[in-house]
Amino acid sequence: MIEKIFFNLIAFSLFILIFFKIIRKNDTNYVILLMLQAIGIGISFIEIKIGVDTNTFLTAIRYIFSIFIPILIIILEQKNINFSEIISSIGAKVLMMVNNDKLAK
Repeated sequence: MIEKIFFNLIAFSLFILIFFKIIRKNDTNYVILLMLQAIGIGISFIEIKIGVDTNTFLTAIRYIFSIFIPILIIILEQKNINFSEIISSIGAKVLMMVNNDKLAK
C-alpha cells in the first residue's frame, strides 16, 4: 500500500510539472503525454479503490506511462532537446508514409 501511495505522489507531481510546461511553452504536443500519465494514475487509483493488485503487465504500463516517460522528457528538456519538435517530426514522417503530404507540411 505504501508503494502505491509513493507512486501516486511521484506520478502526480510529474503530471503537475508537465502541465506547467504546457502552460509555459503554450505547446499542445504535451497533451498526449498528459493523457498517458492520467491513464497510469487512473489505473493506480482504481487499483487502490477496488483493493486489488493488477497483473505485472498493467503495473509495467502504469510505471512507464506515469513515471519513466515524463522523467525522460524532463531530462531531454534539460539537455535542450525539444520534445515537442521530436513529436512533430515523427508525426510528419508518419503522415508522409501514408501519402498525406499536405497534412504533413
